[in-house]
Amino acid sequence: MRALPIVIVLAACGSSGDATAPPDSAPELTNKRVVILMIGDGMGTGHREAASHFAHGAAGKLFLESLPVRGTVITAGPSGTTDSAAAATTMATGRRAYNGAIGIDRDGLPVQTVVELAHDLGLPAGIIATSALPHATPGAFTAHRKSRHTLADIAADQVSVVQPDVMLGGGAQYFARLEEHLEARYTVVRTAAGLAAAPRTGRLAGLFAPEHLAFSIARPADTTEPTLQEMSLAALDRLDAASEGGFFLMIEGSRIDMASHGNQLAEAIGETLAFDDTIELVSEWARGRDDVTLIVTSDHECGGLEVVTPNGAGVLPDVTWRWGQHTNASVGVYASGPGTEVLHDAEVTHRTIYQVIEARLRGRPFEAPSAERIPDGRLADLPTVAATQTTASGFGAGRNELEALRVAADEHGLAIGVEGVFERGKNALVILVDVDYGAATGPARMRGALADGSGVADGILSSLNLDAPAAAGFGVDLAIVSHGAEDPMLEQTVGEGGLRGVRAPYGVAGNLGWYGVAMAFDEDTKARPSPAPPRARRAGRGFEAHLAWHQLYPGGKPAAPTLAIAAVLVNDDGGYTSNQALPPFPPNTPNPARTPVALPGVVVVDVNAANAVSTTVAP
Repeated sequence: MRALPIVIVLAACGSSGDATAPPDSAPELTNKRVVILMIGDGMGTGHREAASHFAHGAAGKLFLESLPVRGTVITAGPSGTTDSAAAATTMATGRRAYNGAIGIDRDGLPVQTVVELAHDLGLPAGIIATSALPHATPGAFTAHRKSRHTLADIAADQVSVVQPDVMLGGGAQYFARLEEHLEARYTVVRTAAGLAAAPRTGRLAGLFAPEHLAFSIARPADTTEPTLQEMSLAALDRLDAASEGGFFLMIEGSRIDMASHGNQLAEAIGETLAFDDTIELVSEWARGRDDVTLIVTSDHECGGLEVVTPNGAGVLPDVTWRWGQHTNASVGVYASGPGTEVLHDAEVTHRTIYQVIEARLRGRPFEAPSAERIPDGRLADLPTVAATQTTASGFGAGRNELEALRVAADEHGLAIGVEGVFERGKNALVILVDVDYGAATGPARMRGALADGSGVADGILSSLNLDAPAAAGFGVDLAIVSHGAEDPMLEQTVGEGGLRGVRAPYGVAGNLGWYGVAMAFDEDTKARPSPAPPRARRAGRGFEAHLAWHQLYPGGKPAAPTLAIAAVLVNDDGGYTSNQALPPFPPNTPNPARTPVALPGVVVVDVNAANAVSTTVAP
């Protein structure tokens, strides 16, 4: 393992090296089907670049970046920005899941994982993690629980239900009540020496720490914990010898994410390099074989890490971190071996990763997953462009721009998209929603109608200097607010943004209702705060929110609802109005500023019984 200095210097994200072409044709296959999925939890472009600069003095030099197949993975899910549990569940099952779900799809149903599929096909399967084994990613491949936080129950599923043939990692404390069942079903080892001496047959469980394994740079010389490389090689040799048909193995570098939540650069680089070393070992193990499919990817990016200034090999780069949470950034996928050609130069989702794995395990051709609509900030799948902008932004081109309003509907709910650019930490996007257009059950005049300052978003809504447009019948029932391009997950309720209820039963004027909403910005449409250079607008990208029908209509969705929507850009306190709204103000309109102003119009959305939408603009 490469040595890392203790001193941490702050730093930002970059690109990987030039892609090499995939093999001209897939190799002739044997009957054996080995599939190895390696997940760098939280590892994004910035992590790879920072680690490569530190270890090699330049970007693009990690071993994983030399694999012949390279593509991009869109990470968002039904909750908006994904967590590890939902992303891993999707890679393990091919079905979408809400954040926190372990082997449970978005409909609340347990779904067969690839570990269980391998068993059904008569193939052994295993999981390896540097986290506790019941943690989100390894748990999603080996358990079925509604919450990732029920660690003892996940451990019980692993031991008594799914029973992977090999499971190596931490989390010994969660198996304490299962000791009798564990010992009856597995050879249990607890040290690196025990792993090396373990018999070569039967199920193997390695529990090497009460919780997570130590960070790579913090491992004492006398540690009894095996490295990720040692665990991986032990599992590969064991599973390969166990079956002539092949096997499935998931290997996670878990603690890249944990270091990134704390913005711990040295630890994040150390874990990324340990993961990369393991990828190199696995590739060497597979060298010369035509039956090994290797896929390396991430569940999501964590921290918004970007390299600002490389400082040469052996010195931590200067970096910036956006925050200590997950982001909606795309991640890389790197691969080699049969079946991976479909990933090369492609932009895919976690469902595609599953489809490649399933096809290889079953020994059948790859089938692309069906199209789906996810709140990811990529708006091409919202085909109805309901309004476009006619006025240049008075809040700064390339910093805050509202360019087009898109809508769509399906069995899950209503999708709203706003193309544009949105400045981090500054100004606010407000989308006003009338769920029963024509009835005017909510306030038509927003100025002075609300009086709740309990959060940033509430204060913005309560300070709006907006009236309804001239057309009668518009009243605000719900509002989506994002201050400074904040995009909380569906499961979060935060002061800076989310869905707010303006009138009963959603909320009241002096106490707005707070609701989680599936929303996300495309990360490439988020501009850094001034004085950073403006960001060019990317057509078809921006903000996206999905409102579930039960959120819009708690008493039940009407057969053919008619809604009305308007979007506006305001300042940090909400009282200063931009000249950009959707539908738009007349061309060349200056910022209304703090002068009361009527919305220039609303988009009326008619949804039929088949969830097809038609739109008109009411002045």
